[in-house]
Amino acid sequence: MTTLPPPVPSVLYEDYDLLIVNKPCGMVVHPAYKHPVGTLVDAVFARQAERHEPRPWLVHRLDRETSGAVVFAKTERARRGLARQFACRSVHKLYLAIVHGMLEPVSGLIDAPLQRDPTDRRRTIIVPTGQTSQTWYSVLASSGAYALVLAEPRTGRTHQIRAHLAWRGAPLAGDICYDELHRQDTTAPAARVMLHAWRFSCTHPATGLRLQVTAPMPRDMKLYIDELALEVGFEDPATVLDT
Repeated sequence: MTTLPPPVPSVLYEDYDLLIVNKPCGMVVHPAYKHPVGTLVDAVFARQAERHEPRPWLVHRLDRETSGAVVFAKTERARRGLARQFACRSVHKLYLAIVHGMLEPVSGLIDAPLQRDPTDRRRTIIVPTGQTSQTWYSVLASSGAYALVLAEPRTGRTHQIRAHLAWRGAPLAGDICYDELHRQDTTAPAARVMLHAWRFSCTHPATGLRLQVTAPMPRDMKLYIDELALEVGFEDPATVLDT
């Protein structure tokens, strides 16, 4: 029996070269051993086929529980251009994270090398011999034992934000994998890892103009922020193409 692809998430931006969609939490980005179908890639490929357009290239990935902006290159020109920008770190990705713990100072750069945990391949750990890894962060709001954090990975390691913030004593709410103290906070449990890929910006590979796209905060994060009495310290801007 043929399995139908999942619905395509909302499109944040599209032109001849690029397609940027807002991945919901719980959706796997691409087929894997335990998730051979029903992925974001399946949905996007089916959409493009219906439009009689070629399959695009997936440019980067998000964890299953992470929501937010995911970029596809629709042309070889865009694929090559974005690959160069990722390689020279001129692509900027900002994430919103709700953490359980306090970060001191309230903004700064975490510079700690990462590698896969040899005892648990699901995790990434800080070790002196790991790959260079840097995450900038800024606390937007705090209430009690929780904080809303804006984070920008300056490098692209697996689970980088999750591992770095946990190492600094503020694991993501709902992230049991990286909660070293194994806290079971029954006062405000999170339904999933509270991480959202909020803003993506790059130089458009065709026009040379700066492109900035924002993925609206998902409803579950908004509700959780209300529950924790956190005040959001920014306004969601519209998608902007610089002129």
